[in-house]
Amino acid sequence: MKSNEKLLKTLDQKIIEKKKYERIKKINILKLKNQISKQNNDSVIYALNYQIVEHYLGYQCDSAYSYSDKNKAIAIKNNNKQWLYKNLLQKSVLLSTTGLFVESKEILENIDKKNIPAELRFSYNSAYECLYSNLLDYTGNDNIYGMQYREKLAGYYDSGYKSMNENDSFYYLFLSHKNRVKGSWEEADHNIDKFLSAHKPGTRLYAIGSFCKAVIEKKLGNKYSEEKFLIYSAISDIESATKENRSLQELAIILHQQNDTKRAYTYIQSALEDANFYNARFRNIQIGKVQPIIEETYLETISTQNKKLWISIVSISLLLLGLGITLYYIYKQLKIIKNSRNKLSKINTDLKILNAKLDEANHIKEEYVAFFINQCSTYLEKFDRYKKLISNRLSSGQIHKVSAMLINKKNNDMDLNELYQNFDRAFLRIYPNFVQEINKLLKPDEAYELSSGTLNTELRIFALIRLGINDTQQISDFLRYSLRTIYNYRSRVKAKSVIDNDQFEVEIMKIGSIKVH
Repeated sequence: MKSNEKLLKTLDQKIIEKKKYERIKKINILKLKNQISKQNNDSVIYALNYQIVEHYLGYQCDSAYSYSDKNKAIAIKNNNKQWLYKNLLQKSVLLSTTGLFVESKEILENIDKKNIPAELRFSYNSAYECLYSNLLDYTGNDNIYGMQYREKLAGYYDSGYKSMNENDSFYYLFLSHKNRVKGSWEEADHNIDKFLSAHKPGTRLYAIGSFCKAVIEKKLGNKYSEEKFLIYSAISDIESATKENRSLQELAIILHQQNDTKRAYTYIQSALEDANFYNARFRNIQIGKVQPIIEETYLETISTQNKKLWISIVSISLLLLGLGITLYYIYKQLKIIKNSRNKLSKINTDLKILNAKLDEANHIKEEYVAFFINQCSTYLEKFDRYKKLISNRLSSGQIHKVSAMLINKKNNDMDLNELYQNFDRAFLRIYPNFVQEINKLLKPDEAYELSSGTLNTELRIFALIRLGINDTQQISDFLRYSLRTIYNYRSRVKAKSVIDNDQFEVEIMKIGSIKVH
């Protein structure tokens, strides 16, 4: 069977909106009541009361009785038999729809059929049709009374459609009913379609026609169409605020058979709510037969769903616990990895520093190897010239000149100055910013000025320290100063410093041409 899911969703929404349609019904009834308050003409008041009863007929039976009784009083007061018959026929229909079958039948039996005006003959047949139709609904087909009611219905269907012409939609409704009694279901289907085409969806008559169509479709074996027209009927009942209805009850039974227990329960509860509101006794009895079954199935379904939900909650809880343990393990692993990365990063940093120091050491080594090779070559050349000069003078007997050469201090000073100048140039090639960096460690007014690319004695001492020659004796030997003089120079420079004396030489060792980032 095809699915009517889209239509069912529409009906679900309509059930939620029931109160909205009831408000519209109340507004329409109130308008009629307000018109009555402005009238003093019994004919107009009677007509307005009749319309109010029609509005209340499928909505609220107690109010319908009240306005029906008002019209009865007006008819008696005016001694108008047509008004009285019309009122009694309307009340008979009202009584039979609420389940007061005896009272309804009593009214009809007290009406003299021969004296009924021609324009009320259809209403007379229709009232009997309503009575026996509801009795058949109440008792069912499978008993002796049901068979009797069916026979009587057939007669009233026949009389009913014959009392009308083909331009009246009720002609096709009664003709369809007659076709059903005779078993002519295809013809019944054709005639009910004509009745439906004459009425708009959302009206009580369209709801009645759709329900009849659903009954025919069921007999023809069209389950999809049966369900579809029951939905159409239920929607129209809600939109017309008709509380005396049958469609929702039948839909609930069908959906229960299809295991759509939630909807079945919702629909049967809505049908029961409508029956209680309207006070339709026999509808309550009908609903009462199926409601416990649907309710029990629904509660079983809810219980099963709750068990599944509980199992799901336990399963999810276990999964969350497992996930928590996993996340904790992952967190621990990530922490280990992070620590390892930090250690590795530190090792890499240390390696970079070490490589930088090695690069710097290599750079220093290369510069100073070149420097000392050059110096050695220069001094060997000088020594060779000096040796030749002494040899020549000795061979020529110029011993006094040789003695003068040996005691000549000027030559030694020149050689030392040349050595220091060469040292300064080589050092500043390796550490071009040495003086500027030292000045950063000194007070502003104590800064050194680099003159002619050479270092003074104080700067030269710290240049040797930067090269790793930290022993005062070695510095003294190289610079030809006493240990005390070297110590004084070192102390003097530290006194000019803006940092702690103990840290000064540490900062000196950080000065370099190669920086580690």
